[in-house]
Amino acid sequence: MQTALLENRSSVVNVLLVLLDILTISGAVIISATIRFLLQPLMGGLVNWSLILNSLIFYVLFTVLLAWLNGLYPGFGLVAVQEMQKILYVVSLASIFLGVVLFLQQLGLAYSRSIFVLTWFLSALFMMLGRFALRNRFSRFHWWGIPMIIIGKKAHIEPIIKKLIQTRRLGFRPVYYFDPHSPSKDPILDVLPIKNHQALHELVTQSKIKHVILTDPVTNFNTDDYQWMRDVFPNILFILDTAPFGSLWVRTIDMHGTLAVETNYHLLNKQETIIKRVFDMILTLLLLLVTWPIFLILALLVRFDSKGPILYTQKRLGQNGELFDSYKFRTMFENAEAKLQDVLSADPEAYREYEKYHKLANDPRVTRAGKFLRRYSLDELPQFINVLKGDMNLIGPRSYLPRELPHMGANAKVILKVKPGITGWWQVMGRNATSFKERLQLDEYYISNWSIWLDIYIMIKTVWVLIHGEGL
Repeated sequence: MQTALLENRSSVVNVLLVLLDILTISGAVIISATIRFLLQPLMGGLVNWSLILNSLIFYVLFTVLLAWLNGLYPGFGLVAVQEMQKILYVVSLASIFLGVVLFLQQLGLAYSRSIFVLTWFLSALFMMLGRFALRNRFSRFHWWGIPMIIIGKKAHIEPIIKKLIQTRRLGFRPVYYFDPHSPSKDPILDVLPIKNHQALHELVTQSKIKHVILTDPVTNFNTDDYQWMRDVFPNILFILDTAPFGSLWVRTIDMHGTLAVETNYHLLNKQETIIKRVFDMILTLLLLLVTWPIFLILALLVRFDSKGPILYTQKRLGQNGELFDSYKFRTMFENAEAKLQDVLSADPEAYREYEKYHKLANDPRVTRAGKFLRRYSLDELPQFINVLKGDMNLIGPRSYLPRELPHMGANAKVILKVKPGITGWWQVMGRNATSFKERLQLDEYYISNWSIWLDIYIMIKTVWVLIHGEGL
């Protein structure tokens, strides 16, 4: 078993990903052509199946080649947002190249433009969803990823091992750790310790491990102690504990031999804020066009389920701490806020739960319709009105209650600089299982690492969460 853990099975992952990409891209082409074929009575024209099938081979092979050149095989070390960005770039470039080839062969008019555009969209979508599903499934196996040795003080090593296990899709698999300052004999979450320098040298010499992570601060490195690593490990990762600064879109700069790392809060930049606002407004208007019949059905459900108004308004903290009225479908009985204090005072366990999560899993104040609405987050739909009014963004940090401001501490300075969102990073990553403190950290992560790509990823994850009824 341990021998298997030391092996790098990247070739197996490469084969799985290549086969998956060929399947999803081919499926995108066939489905696009089939949709156009079914719409012939409405749109007219003909579907040139022979041309589509012949170009499919070229399109698939060129997309796979571009994906290979862009590091998508196996793609270890890429977070989901970065993988999504690369996929869209690869599919777009492959589609442009296919268009150029068809034009040069004077076949552009024979290839339906609707098929061409739909193929581009479905190829990107299917590749993303297919890869997300594959990584989520197979990253659970012990052979997934690159075996790595973690070196540093045990106090620094343990949180890194936990993070690598939590983010297993990255493919960084810790198999051994070594504390040169105080060698340990106890494993950390099944990661075995290395007793001394000699044992470390022997392990590296005998195994195929080529990656190491150094967890100690760079300023603490002793060049003589770590210089040997350059000759042993082709790949060395340095942990830069720079929180709360952004870590997703950092840029390295070479200052005449001195390494510098640039990071910034994108969402605090005025130009980026305008781009986000336009993006959110377009999405919100499109969603309103689709969901307005659902609004009517849910309004009737709330109205006939229990006494009280259909909509519930509550004061929330907006940008710069300004209060605004947040709209939701009512999910509780009347006088719910007053009843909350009665529940908390009568039930010590509920009081502790509310102190930690600022919500109750089994809240007696929630109506029958409210339980359904909350499970699928349908009670949030009226907040589209808040987005149109400019109180909220479609995607952003959580909208906090005024009474929660003292509990937010120093995090409030950053979080309240931007508009809250209907959905966001903490909702899709932590959901109801996160403590109040963890939500604050996730909100700060979103602000410091924001990009359009991150918002797109959150929207995809939001749909996934809602389908599974996990709530937001």
